[in-house]
Amino acid sequence: MKVVHVITGLHVGGAESMLLKLLETMDRTGFEQTVVALMPGGENRARIEAAGFPVFDLGMKQGLPTLSSVLTLRRLARELRPDAVQGWMYHGNLAASLMGKFAPGRPRVFWNIRHSVADLGREKRSTRLAIQMGARLSGHPERIICNSSVSLEQHALLGYRLDREVMIPNGFDLTRFKPSETARAELFAELDLPLDSLLVGMAARRHPMKGHEAFLEAAGMLVPGERPVHFLLAGRGVTAADARLRELAGADGLTGRVHLLGQRKDMPGFLAGLDLLCVPSLFGEGFPNVLGEAMGCGVPCLATDVGESREIVGPTGRIVPLGDTPALATGMQSMLEVEEREKRERSQACRDRILDNYSMGKIAGIYEDLYSGE
Repeated sequence: MKVVHVITGLHVGGAESMLLKLLETMDRTGFEQTVVALMPGGENRARIEAAGFPVFDLGMKQGLPTLSSVLTLRRLARELRPDAVQGWMYHGNLAASLMGKFAPGRPRVFWNIRHSVADLGREKRSTRLAIQMGARLSGHPERIICNSSVSLEQHALLGYRLDREVMIPNGFDLTRFKPSETARAELFAELDLPLDSLLVGMAARRHPMKGHEAFLEAAGMLVPGERPVHFLLAGRGVTAADARLRELAGADGLTGRVHLLGQRKDMPGFLAGLDLLCVPSLFGEGFPNVLGEAMGCGVPCLATDVGESREIVGPTGRIVPLGDTPALATGMQSMLEVEEREKRERSQACRDRILDNYSMGKIAGIYEDLYSGE
């Protein structure tokens, strides 16, 4: 069965990472998969091609599609002759529907929404228009996949066809994201940290919805304890070149304890070395991949109540209200102060929860059944 995935771009992000995992995990004997990106480049393109999957792009830049990009999409639809077209994210979904119209035989079309929308007014204009257009066209795809129940409900309220929506959570490769006996020592050595330090991490690209300012403001509210706490921030654009992050990192009580690490290639090692991961997102998250990745490494998580975070974390961590920085600080403090035995038990409970509910093999099987019409 030929499946073509249509996605906005292939930079590092939750949707792009989930696509890569799905490609690598689905049955290669039963499914021939190809990727079409609207925009060229992206760090994940090389990884997808290295895994043996063809990648094409439409050459689009940010903004509206051009005649050239539409003609390229039509040509690819006729050449690839897909049995199923899977869109990813709002713009990719719309392009997937157009590809389905161009392709011979009218393949089955699926959309994949990776976003929650608590407040449409907070979205960029182009995203808002794509969401609204998607609502008007939501009768076209055979199924609209949401990666969180919260997102599913929100999009139904925005006018998306509820009878087309289905919830499929993200999955995780637990052979990569697993506890490590060396990761912590490697972080201490790399950053030259005191060996009795506690490490609190955040892993997210620099974007207003991710809550970097809230994370650092909460960090500054912590009451000093017996062990020093260091705050490690990783992600595209999260560097000392960002004036606002640099300013917050230099606040009273934080000087020398905030480490702006930028984009990391060793995310399993980075996460496995932490004592606590925080996801302080303010809006927009559907299913934060980093929660499942950290928990797979046995790292407890503190997150704001956005998207599917509450369901992912369950009883293994803590959820705090959106935008409540003092609650975020209180949550950090309480989770760092647990005794060693409780810490070990919580670590095991984190990994067990991901193993039981979100293993990549289980999730890939759901996609295979969906594409096969089972």
